[in-house]
Amino acid sequence: MIKAFIVFSLLCFINARFTTNSTCKNCIGKIHSKQDLQLARHSLIIDKNQSCQNQRYTFFIIVKSGSFEKRSFTRSTWAKEISEHFKIPILYAIGYPKDPHFQKYIIAEDLKYHDLLQFNILEDYYNLTLKTTSVLLWYDRYCSKNSQFLLYVDDDVLIHVDKLIVYMHRTVNSDSIQGWFEKSVHIQREGMGGVSVDDFPIDFVPDYLWGAAVVYPSHIISNRLISAIFNSTVPIFFRDDVFINGFMAQQAGIKREHMKGIFCFDPTQDDLNSKMILINFKNEEARENTWNCYKNGVRSNKKLPLFLCKVMCGMCLFIIIFGYCCKYFMETVDFDHLKLVCYQCFYKYHYPCKQNTNLMILMNGQQYSRNGIQQLFLTFQCAIFNSTVPIFFRDDVFINGFMAQQAGIKREQMKGIFCFDPTEDDLDSNMILINFKNEEARENTWNCYKNGVS
Repeated sequence: MIKAFIVFSLLCFINARFTTNSTCKNCIGKIHSKQDLQLARHSLIIDKNQSCQNQRYTFFIIVKSGSFEKRSFTRSTWAKEISEHFKIPILYAIGYPKDPHFQKYIIAEDLKYHDLLQFNILEDYYNLTLKTTSVLLWYDRYCSKNSQFLLYVDDDVLIHVDKLIVYMHRTVNSDSIQGWFEKSVHIQREGMGGVSVDDFPIDFVPDYLWGAAVVYPSHIISNRLISAIFNSTVPIFFRDDVFINGFMAQQAGIKREHMKGIFCFDPTQDDLNSKMILINFKNEEARENTWNCYKNGVRSNKKLPLFLCKVMCGMCLFIIIFGYCCKYFMETVDFDHLKLVCYQCFYKYHYPCKQNTNLMILMNGQQYSRNGIQQLFLTFQCAIFNSTVPIFFRDDVFINGFMAQQAGIKREQMKGIFCFDPTEDDLDSNMILINFKNEEARENTWNCYKNGVS
């Protein structure tokens, strides 16, 4: 078995070495000649001409690919579902690698998966039209009689398999090609996809379909599209979507329609649950995340460990800085003010405090804070809110006695304050009179002080 494999690999390698001369080595450019276009008729390096025999299909899928990694991801996701559950054939169209040493890996890949179509054209962005023409010729020759439609997609799309199956079986309009529709625009003159006026003197591109995902009815390929390509009245432009799905479709009188259910990927809102085909992913990570979210409700993020590490470091740094700031703040008078406000909010609804009006006045700072003795006020309040004795309702006993003692505050007799004595006291000789027996005595004392009348 090993010897047979070695012999087979050697024969394939020899065949590849001797067929590279016919690949499109000299046709890399934005405009191809009619001679370049004839390369699409050459025999394939790896063929699958038995794929459509003895069985009829509603549609056949060919994936335009140039990346092993993207093919692998596609094989493990929507392509696996559609092959296993619906028996729809899927092949991957590739060209000849720029580095001939990679050919052995392509041979090994095909031996493992049996799903490659390798055309005798160099794999290059500027050979897209030649590759797509080769695919259409191959499909027309081997599959068009046993399949109603060809679904030709890029290797970086995602497909909701169930929605696609329903859509393809309901598609009855076989007189048009369908995909992402673009209205007629000025032809691009600059950049990677641009072309000069000398090479392509036409100013406007007709309505066309993006090459990411296109549905071609089989009879249109056979009877009209291929003929238009090989009898083109315009220069053969390298972009297959513009040239084939635009100029050639217009030349052949083929309608171009927007496919319902095809959307460009938008990371802020799009997911595969509500769409049929998603195209235009920015990178493979976005495509992988979208598929994982669709199948498992989980987004994969290869950078998650690094992200978590950065978050943890940031949190540690924040805690250290915050700790130093708190330590500094706790040493300021502002912190004492803040603490007292918090005490105030708490004790405002505390029952014993509600019964003591003078205590509330003291907590609100109305007696002392405006008299230039702020520090004494803070000391008093701290003692009150950290009392080591029950909060007694009599403010003179509790505040001016227990709390003053707890805070180490001296209590002294105020000069000029006297208890009322009706036999001798009046306000002329005293500063403050207290302890009146009734309101009449207080009123008489005031009248005597102001008017000399009792």
